[in-house]
Amino acid sequence: MAVSAGKGGPGLPRPPFDDPVRSGNRLIEWAEPLLTGSEPARSKEAAEEFALFCGPVLQEELDRIRNDEGDHILGRLVPYWEGWYLASRAPLPVHSNPFYLFASDTLPGESCPFRLAARLALSAAAFCTEIDRGTLEPDTFRGAPLCMKEYERLFRTSRRALPGADVQATGTKTGPAGRSALVLSGGVPFLLELYSEEDGLRDVEETARHLREMASFPPDETPPVGLITTLHRDEAALGRRLLLEGGKDNERLLSLAEESLFVLRLDGPCGSSPEERARHFLFDGGQNGWYEKSFQLIVTADGQAGINFEHASRDGTHVGRLVKEILSRAPSVTGRASGLPAPVRLDFALSGEFRDFLDGIPEKTRILSDSRVQAVLRFDAFGTDAVKEGNVSPDAFVQLAMLMAAEELWGERRSVYESVQLRRFAGGRTEGTRPLTREAVAFIDGFRSGRASSGALREMLFEAQRAHRERIRECLEGRGVEGHLQLLRGLWKERGRELGLKEEPALFRSPAWEKLASCPVSSSTTPGEGFALAGYGPVQPGGLGVRYLSRRDHFIFHVSSWKRDGSLAPEYASRLRNALEAMGKVLREQE
Repeated sequence: MAVSAGKGGPGLPRPPFDDPVRSGNRLIEWAEPLLTGSEPARSKEAAEEFALFCGPVLQEELDRIRNDEGDHILGRLVPYWEGWYLASRAPLPVHSNPFYLFASDTLPGESCPFRLAARLALSAAAFCTEIDRGTLEPDTFRGAPLCMKEYERLFRTSRRALPGADVQATGTKTGPAGRSALVLSGGVPFLLELYSEEDGLRDVEETARHLREMASFPPDETPPVGLITTLHRDEAALGRRLLLEGGKDNERLLSLAEESLFVLRLDGPCGSSPEERARHFLFDGGQNGWYEKSFQLIVTADGQAGINFEHASRDGTHVGRLVKEILSRAPSVTGRASGLPAPVRLDFALSGEFRDFLDGIPEKTRILSDSRVQAVLRFDAFGTDAVKEGNVSPDAFVQLAMLMAAEELWGERRSVYESVQLRRFAGGRTEGTRPLTREAVAFIDGFRSGRASSGALREMLFEAQRAHRERIRECLEGRGVEGHLQLLRGLWKERGRELGLKEEPALFRSPAWEKLASCPVSSSTTPGEGFALAGYGPVQPGGLGVRYLSRRDHFIFHVSSWKRDGSLAPEYASRLRNALEAMGKVLREQE
């Protein structure tokens, strides 16, 4: 059964996810550099079995569902799409929410943090009104339009903790909450309307004055309500229930918070070093946060600014556009709306049981905060200009260096995950490519052997680049491996028995699957200007999270690991620096 073409969305095709035989075969090919001994033969046998029976059965059911019910199943089962995030029970800070730190030279020239916060918040609100009016210019990639669906949940959206799996709720633009920021200072929540019913923005000076007044309120003696958003998700669900049961007006107040535009955090100082700032913007302990909101716009007392965002309905490309819009509008944003109300403090009634629950959270957040290691590597020897002059793709170059650093660190090949956007398709989010190709292995082995000539190394580098580009192209076209196979695996978990597949297909127990689908290094890059740093926590125990910025004359890497794994992050960063320096010589040397 083929998937019909007409249900993908206005002007965009549906993600294909339609050829299980090809996906199984590509899994074996992609995993080959990781397999040893009998593992290739065992994996190939599992792929052949999958192609003959299990794959077609699952694919037919998938096609039927997509034709009858649309593509909701994709959002529910494809990794790193909405359902994947909502099903995770791990805490949102460190485990899920990424951060962006804005570059100081891209901020409006304000010495007062309250004026800076006012400009950034009003600029974000202005961007929201443009989305509401439907006048937002579409994002494009290589001239082609991209899916804009997730912008509908960039504002007024909050994740809600429920037992087993979370949900998302998006408010309307008609009520006061839909025109307001949830302002946090010392953990105390306020609602501040940023624009009028006619979309007129509040005056910058007036906004700054209100923010200063809110910051003057002393923090409550009880731990702040927002702390419940830092917990393991089932614990957060319990906290949410206790809060709602604690007072008759709490449901209304919580709805106001959750349906507000976004969070505006007025934080204390974050420190002067990149590492201190990285720790603050990823997770500062949660005393002044609300991690379930779509994004938190953070302004610190020492003049730094950035974003921490919840991942379920938005990816880096969406938030990158948000940042671009905020920073481009902030220097000149103005407002003249009159008659807007003063900020409203959200005073929740706290039952004794809920107070006891809150009292136990600070120790949990301390443990969570102490569980991560973050390292920042700024590589200044060269940047994208020098790599391009060598006729090499900067992304391929960096990924090869990362692979080489991983092999140096662990003494063996490890799989590296790289995120690739799928927004050329209706409802598309991300797919994962794996940069460890045969050609990449040949280059790394040749380099580490010390026996290959510079000319031979350059040729191997070009071959590795071509293989990397081809794999990226496959993913961009919706022909990656993991998204489709994880989708079929999720379908088996839900309906396998009724389809006559009592045992999990052997393909998903094969060495190829187990090694390729692992994420010892989870990597992504952040496009666009305006960032000083970007990052997230490690994806799995014993693993690393690496996000990097590519600039014309330098690269910036944020590397994270778990504290129980020792100094993994700084050790990897050191080896990555060495790999970049050594590969730079390959670019420069001639035969």
